[in-house]
Amino acid sequence: MGIGLMFLLAPLPSWKNLFSLFSLKKIDINSLSKVWANPSDVSMWFSKSAWSFLAIAVWKQIKSNQKEITFWLPDYFCNSSLFLLRTKDIRFVFYPIQENREPDYTVCKELAKNNTMDVFVLVHYFGKPSDANRAFEFCRSRNAVLIEDAAHVLKPIKGVGEKGDFILYSPHKHLPIPDGAVMVVRNSGPFQITWDQNEESRIKKTLTEYFKRNRNSRFFLCKWILKRFLQKLGFRNRKPSQNNFLYDTSAEIVMYPFFSSVARKMLSELVPRIGEIAKKKIRIQMIWDEILSNRYQFRNDRKSDKTWVPYLSEYSLDSIEAANSMFRTLSVDKFPISTWPDLPPEILENPVKHRIAIQLRRSCFFLTVHQSLSESKISRILSFKKSNLPSKIEVQELDSNSWDHELNLIEHVNLLQSWHYGEAKRINEAWNPKRILLKFEEKKIALVQILSKRYFFFFQIFRINRGPLFYPNITVEEERAVLVFLSKYASLNRGSVLFFNPEMNLNGRDLISIYENGFVRRNQISWSSSYIDLSLSKEELRKNLDGKWRNMLNAAEKNELGLEISNSDKNFQWMLEKYSELMVKKDFAGISVSFLKTLRECFPEKEKPLLLIATRNGQKVACICLTLSNRTGMYLVGWNGEEGRKLKANQFLLWNVISELKDRGYRWFDLGGIDEENTPTVAEFKLGINGERYELAGEFWKI
Repeated sequence: MGIGLMFLLAPLPSWKNLFSLFSLKKIDINSLSKVWANPSDVSMWFSKSAWSFLAIAVWKQIKSNQKEITFWLPDYFCNSSLFLLRTKDIRFVFYPIQENREPDYTVCKELAKNNTMDVFVLVHYFGKPSDANRAFEFCRSRNAVLIEDAAHVLKPIKGVGEKGDFILYSPHKHLPIPDGAVMVVRNSGPFQITWDQNEESRIKKTLTEYFKRNRNSRFFLCKWILKRFLQKLGFRNRKPSQNNFLYDTSAEIVMYPFFSSVARKMLSELVPRIGEIAKKKIRIQMIWDEILSNRYQFRNDRKSDKTWVPYLSEYSLDSIEAANSMFRTLSVDKFPISTWPDLPPEILENPVKHRIAIQLRRSCFFLTVHQSLSESKISRILSFKKSNLPSKIEVQELDSNSWDHELNLIEHVNLLQSWHYGEAKRINEAWNPKRILLKFEEKKIALVQILSKRYFFFFQIFRINRGPLFYPNITVEEERAVLVFLSKYASLNRGSVLFFNPEMNLNGRDLISIYENGFVRRNQISWSSSYIDLSLSKEELRKNLDGKWRNMLNAAEKNELGLEISNSDKNFQWMLEKYSELMVKKDFAGISVSFLKTLRECFPEKEKPLLLIATRNGQKVACICLTLSNRTGMYLVGWNGEEGRKLKANQFLLWNVISELKDRGYRWFDLGGIDEENTPTVAEFKLGINGERYELAGEFWKI
C-alpha cells in the first residue's frame, strides 16, 4: 500500500533562488570558492566532476609530456564519471576496496609491481571521510598524484581535503543548481604541485575543443530550469525513477565543461545557508531511520555521528534477495529510493577480484536527504497509535520549594527551567511563569515551566523553553502523552500560539512525535552543548582533555596567573562592563545586560552567579560567569582580554571552573552552548574538553 506522498530525488530550488536567475548582479567566483578552498589554493570550476577528472588527466599529460596516463580508481566507483577519461588514452587500474570502503593496500602494493601509477583516486563515500593519511604516504612513495574525490561531501570537514594534490567537490550533487563542480589544487599534497597559469589556459582550451567535437546535449540549462518551474508548480513525474534494483544506466552527457552563469547566480544565494542545509540533511536521515525501523521493521546499527553530513542515507541488507525485496517495497510506496553506483564493466567482468564492490552494489539502497524535503511531511508516513497513550494527564502547580525539590530528582536540568529564571523573565520582560508537575496515575512524568504573555485581551503567547524535563524511567508513550497535552496550549479558537523549544534530544523518534502534534519548525539553530561529568576524578577529567587543549592548559599554568573566585556585586558589575564592550566590539547580540542584572537579583545569596577571574600582576585579564542551581553549573558568559589570550587564560579558567564545581559537589557542568557554524573558534575551544555532547530537536511553534 502506497504512502500517498511524492518525494523528489533531487532538491528543488526556492522561488527566490529560481528568480535569482534574472539578477544582474555579478558573481565573484573567488568568493564562492572560499567555501571549498583555502586562500593559498587554486580552484577551477567545471559543470560536472567528470570534467574535473579530464582536466587533471590533461594537466598530467602536459606535465609529464606523455600521452598515456594511468589512473588508479577504487572498484566501487561510478562509471558515468569515467566516460570522458575513456576517450583520452587513459589507462585504468581498478583497485579493490575493503568492507569499510578503504583501499585494500595489500592488494594495491601487489598491483604496483606490474602497473605504473600516475594518479591515485581516494573516494570519501557518501560524505564520510576516508583515511587520506595512508593514501598520502602510498602516493608519496610512488611519486603519484593524489586525488581526493569529495563529490559526496557537501563542504570541507576534518579528514577531507587535507592531504590531496587535487580535491574534487560537486555542489550540484547536493544543492538545487543545474551544474557546478570545483577542483581545488593544493601544493601540499604528495606530488607537491606547482600550478602554472599557462597550463591552466591549455587545459581550458583542450576541454573547450573536446566539447565542440563531442557535444551531445543542447538546451540543457533551459530544460533544467523549465523542469524545476513545473515541479515547483506541482507537476510530478508519476513513474518511479528506477524500477529494477539490479539494473544500472550510465549517463554520458557531454555538456558545456565550465560552470554556467545560471548556476553561479543560484549558488551565490545558497552558500550562506550551507551550514543550515548540512544540519537539515542529518535530521532527514534520522527521520528516515525511524520510519524504516517502525513501519518496515528494518533496523540499522548506524551510530550517531554529526561530524559528517550524509550525501544519501544508506541502508544495507545481508543478501541480494532481501535488498531487492525491500527496494521493491519502498519503490511501490513511492519512497525517494535509488542505488549506487553504476559499476564499470571491468568490475562486473571480474566478480572474484571485485567481490566486495559488487556485493555492496547489490546489497545496499539509498534514500535521498536533500534540503527541500519537508520533515513534517516525511513524518506523516509514520503514525503512532494514540490508543496506547495515557488517557489523562494530571496537573499539579508547584511552589518554589516544591519546584526545586522536584528538579533535584531529574538527571539533567537547565537554567531556563529554573524558578529564578522564570522570576527574572517576569520582572524584566513581563512574562507570567507557571510551573507544573505532570503525572499519570500518581506516577511523576515531567516538570515544565510555561511562560505566557497576553496582548490586546484576546491574543496570548505561550513559551516553553528547554522543557519539559522528564523524570527517569518514563516510557515512550508517556513522553508522547506529555507532548499531546502541551500542544493543546496552542489554539486558533482561543487566540493562543505556543513557541516550543523542547528539552528533547535530536533523534528521529522525537522529531516525528513533535510533528505529529502539529508543530511547525522555526528557522532557528538547534541548541547544542556539552556536559562535563563531575563524578569523574580530576585525574580522569584532565586525561579526557584533547591533547592540544591539555598542552595549552599546561602552558597557561606556567604563566603565573592568579585566580579570584567571587560572587560579589562589584565584580559582577565589572564583568557586565567587559561583556558590553565585547558585544560592541564583536558585533553580536548576547543576553541583555539588564536581564543579567535581574537574573542575579532573583537568585538567593548562595546561588548567585559565580565569577572566576584570571589575574596577572594584580590586573584582571579574563573571566567566566557561571550559574549554579540544582546540581548543575552552567557557563553563562565570558570575557578574555588581549593579554588573557596570549596567556591562554581561557584554558586556565575553564579547568578551574571544572575543579571548583567538583569541589563544591556539583554533578554536571554545562558548557553553555556550542555553535560550530557561527562561532567555530569558540566551539573548537569548548569541544576540546571532550564532554558529553548533546543537541536538542530545535525550535517549533503551533497555533
